[in-house]
Amino acid sequence: MKFKPKLIALDCDGTLLDSKSRLTERTKKTLQEAIRQGIYVVIATGRMYPSALPLINEIGTTAPCVFYNGALVRSPLTGQTFYQRGLGCELTADVVGFYLDRGWYIQMYYDDRLYVADDEDERCKMYEGISGIKAVALGEKFRAFSKEADSAKVLGISRDHGIFTEMLNATKEKYKGRLYVASSWNAFVEMVHPEVNKARGVEKAAEAVGVAREDVMTFGDGSNDKEMIAWAGRGVAMENGSELAKAAADEIAPLNDEDGAAQVIERYLD
Repeated sequence: MKFKPKLIALDCDGTLLDSKSRLTERTKKTLQEAIRQGIYVVIATGRMYPSALPLINEIGTTAPCVFYNGALVRSPLTGQTFYQRGLGCELTADVVGFYLDRGWYIQMYYDDRLYVADDEDERCKMYEGISGIKAVALGEKFRAFSKEADSAKVLGISRDHGIFTEMLNATKEKYKGRLYVASSWNAFVEMVHPEVNKARGVEKAAEAVGVAREDVMTFGDGSNDKEMIAWAGRGVAMENGSELAKAAADEIAPLNDEDGAAQVIERYLD
């Protein structure tokens, strides 16, 4: 029996968007046609809710979507929250201290705001450019604030590959079992609660609209997409994706710069 998705969940950066972070006309029209045919379209991203909302609105999906790598599942239409899991204040403060003590850059996401120590830092500017979100700079109060913040996610950034690798490996070693750690952009170390990942988020979104796991199709490119690719009835990794994502997939889509996700989805539309 031919697979027919009832829900399609897609990562943003490297999957839905091209390498210049653009939503192409072909991809947008393909997703809008899927919605017109009654298929739920879910955005599943590491981005903040306010960062992803303009893209969600441009596509026109009203299904619950997944943010902060699965730490939040929320309806873009009503604002209803279906799932939320933060790190907790104690763990947030511990991770922030670990990074600051080593001179590494880190930022926090709390109450749908982005908090940094210094918004003039080049790594903050880089992230603001990608996300379209203006950071709240706390200066010397940043460390103290972390003790009061049940952060949805914390993110370390380094554009130096050696430092990035050191950050990633040290974080995985120190917080094994206490954090879910993934990397993206070859610069970001993404940290959320150990029970959080995109598969859990997509599962909650599917439950909210009454769609079974076997009827879900997922698309992703990064190491933080591997769980939802493996979980779905049909998991698709991008040709430009990581080896971890590809190993979890049932199918490999063409490059994101070739509208790869749209090319695959079009085959499943009437």
